[in-house]
Amino acid sequence: MRLVIVSLAALIAATSPVSAETLAESMVSAVESNPTLAAQRQRLNATREALPQALAAALPQISISAGASASDRDSDNIALEGDRGETWSTNANVSQLLFGSGRVLASTRAARAQIAGAVADYELAQQTLLLDVTRAYADVRQAQAVVAARETTVSNLSRLLEYAQAQFDAGVVTRTDVAQSQARFAQARTQLVQAQGALAASVQAYQRLVGRPPSNLIAPPPATGLPPDLGAALDLSVENSPVLIGAQADTRLADANVDSAAAQGRANVSLEAGYGMGADFNDDTSETSTDSVGVRVSIPLFQGGAIRSRTRAQRALRSASNLDLASAQRNVQESVTNAWTGLASARAAVDSAREQVEAAELAYEGVTLEQETGLRSTVEVLDQEADLLTARLSLAQAERDLVVAERQMLASVGVLSVPTGGGVVLEQDDDLRGR
Repeated sequence: MRLVIVSLAALIAATSPVSAETLAESMVSAVESNPTLAAQRQRLNATREALPQALAAALPQISISAGASASDRDSDNIALEGDRGETWSTNANVSQLLFGSGRVLASTRAARAQIAGAVADYELAQQTLLLDVTRAYADVRQAQAVVAARETTVSNLSRLLEYAQAQFDAGVVTRTDVAQSQARFAQARTQLVQAQGALAASVQAYQRLVGRPPSNLIAPPPATGLPPDLGAALDLSVENSPVLIGAQADTRLADANVDSAAAQGRANVSLEAGYGMGADFNDDTSETSTDSVGVRVSIPLFQGGAIRSRTRAQRALRSASNLDLASAQRNVQESVTNAWTGLASARAAVDSAREQVEAAELAYEGVTLEQETGLRSTVEVLDQEADLLTARLSLAQAERDLVVAERQMLASVGVLSVPTGGGVVLEQDDDLRGR
């Protein structure tokens, strides 16, 4: 058992450098190195290309072509037999859309809505990552506190066991007192090993998100920018929640898709110009050229009902997007309300846990002194030690929950970001500037 404890302790120590690290620094490292967020950033870059592709339809379309051919003529007429022709030709064409019945406008609106939705998805992915990093950071600190508390318990129970053995040797207590102390001591060692294993797992989870093992993690300061009340939180979420922003972008995209589908059945007017040259390789006097300018008008008269069907389908999807927006509003309201309630509960739990630890420590000291004077039994001391351990574990859990609850509150309203205090500055990605 002792060998296992020493091995786990060595493993954890090996993954814990001595340099201090803040939550802000962990968030910066995660945003800069996390592959999941990097993949989402590349998807955003790909979506941004939808706008220039949509605008391209309103710009001149220019093309050139050239070709050469050789032909042999087979004929029953001996005079024509064996004629061989070798010719070349080149053409240049230019077209400019003059009127597209709203096609280009609808496609650009759709592209802008797609980009807005992709930006919202990226913001949601980043805030989700930051919240996950906060949980991992708090989990490591909680696991370290649990290990420290259980190490203290093992040390206390070791002294109690030695005291009980000495009392038994002196004939003051019975073998039962010694056995009880031995049982509690063995249980504490087992729980210490389990706590060290949980700490090692927390370290791995942290490293997966941040990209490096945790060092000396500093207690995070209270989060800034928290709304003063639930009403303010709900108002803040309406303006900043990536979930709502993405749902609103989807409704705009659906509107643009309806207009784009309807425009397919309307007139299309374009200006076209062309120039061509051609000649026979064997005849210098055969060179010819042609040029043309004209206006092309295209009006679909009958498409078998396909255009109307696509338009009806897009209208149905628009109705679905509006319903999805209403659902997103309800979900965000629920999330914000739950986050606000959880934050209030976490604050109260920390205050209560701190009072519990202070009282348990005083009680343990008193019971220990009373045991030395014969006023308390070994079982009573062991029970008080268990109460003290429970209080310390509760405090570690409460402090962890408060750190997460504060960032959960910020994430629910859409304003969770990397703290800029303490000299930590995260440069904004070039692809997200000026959005």
